[in-house]
Amino acid sequence: MRSTPIYEVHAVKYAHLPRKAWEVQITPDPHDADFPMDYFVWVAIPLDEAGNRAIGGKPIVIDTGFNAQVGKKRGREVKRNPADLLGDLGIDPSEVEDVVITHLHYDHVGNWDKFPKARFHLQDKEMQFATGRHMCQDPFRHAFEVDDIVGMVRAVYGKRVVFHDGDEEIQPGLSVHLIGGHTMGIQSVRVMTRNGWMVLASDASH
Repeated sequence: MRSTPIYEVHAVKYAHLPRKAWEVQITPDPHDADFPMDYFVWVAIPLDEAGNRAIGGKPIVIDTGFNAQVGKKRGREVKRNPADLLGDLGIDPSEVEDVVITHLHYDHVGNWDKFPKARFHLQDKEMQFATGRHMCQDPFRHAFEVDDIVGMVRAVYGKRVVFHDGDEEIQPGLSVHLIGGHTMGIQSVRVMTRNGWMVLASDASH
């Protein structure tokens, strides 16, 4: 019998951004090239001892992406809403109980309203960052959508945010780890799979 539960992890692509390399360089290179980016959310699905989906197992969603309205505003093409794409995996977003938000940038916390029963797992430092003095500065504020941040604040008052201070286990075989850097409170997720531990680094991989 396994000592640590295992999960099947899916990367769910929901949006695309065609762009040039100069758009992400501090000092643009004259030898420009295409530098497109795809957008993903992830879901960890519990497995049983035989490697099948565990009966009664509860999937954990990692990040919730952004919707078509925000995509249009920011020049990103949303192929399908990520909450709808979860349905292709047999997951009803309205029944999901746990969502890990790696950080509060617009492309990681939009669509929070599609998960009405969920607890949102967030680092203390990330809420501090997104609602504090740094948001008075345009370069920091640019990657946040105020409606998403307000939504998370309302979720706090609705007792639907679980705050973490550093590295903590969400449930056996899945834990969050404070990284910082990209934002003050960005966290990565460590998941046990058939092939061993997997780290979903989110934007910490930059």
